[in-house]
Amino acid sequence: MFQWDKSITTLDAPAGKVIQLFRSMRNVQLALPGLPAQEATAYLCQHQVAQKVATTVVLHLLTSGQLAFYVDSPPTVTADRAGRVLDQALMFIESMGFLMTDLDIPLLGDADREMLWSSLPLQTGVTAAGETVAPAALQGDGRLPSPGRQPAAEPPAVAALPTPLPPGQQAPRPAAANPLPERKVPPAPAIETPAADQLGVDDLLAAVEALRTRRPETRGRRKPPGKEELQRRRRELTANLGRILASL
Repeated sequence: MFQWDKSITTLDAPAGKVIQLFRSMRNVQLALPGLPAQEATAYLCQHQVAQKVATTVVLHLLTSGQLAFYVDSPPTVTADRAGRVLDQALMFIESMGFLMTDLDIPLLGDADREMLWSSLPLQTGVTAAGETVAPAALQGDGRLPSPGRQPAAEPPAVAALPTPLPPGQQAPRPAAANPLPERKVPPAPAIETPAADQLGVDDLLAAVEALRTRRPETRGRRKPPGKEELQRRRRELTANLGRILASL
């Protein structure tokens, strides 16, 4: 049965001793005794202790900024019983609503294993604000260094204001560095248009007559067919109709 051991604040285990490592896929809202309800991230770690294996469930309380370590009784077992304890720890975490995923730390190289283990708060703990403490920030005795006074930031430089001019006087305009020479645009040539009285009257009459001859009502119409042509067409239509009916 896993119980909260408040005497444990960190997992004193190097990355090379970690056998199994799980992490929750999402945060879950829960309430521990004496603490307000808040979201938490769950971890499950098995690491080697001498010739035995320790299994620890860790809850990272995000609002309170602390870690809650749950251990089984006894806290360490032999290697042949470590698998059964791991299954019990997974059932314990899933009963709180967490969905765990295996981080596959045994498959990583030494450098990647060390990077993953140092990025988690299990070995280094968290600050009061809930942030993970980097290993380089710890002193030789494992305590956090006291915060030093940061140098005050220099105030931003203020641009000098121009000197006010007397009333009624205007500021001179700055001269251009390289004034462009003035270009003279030549005037556009005048376009001569013929006057209306210069158009020939004969030409206008010829154009009107040409338009008048192109009108459709002035074109010749086809004459209707004669009596003999109608009889011939009637005989051809009767013969064609008879052949169509005979083929049906």
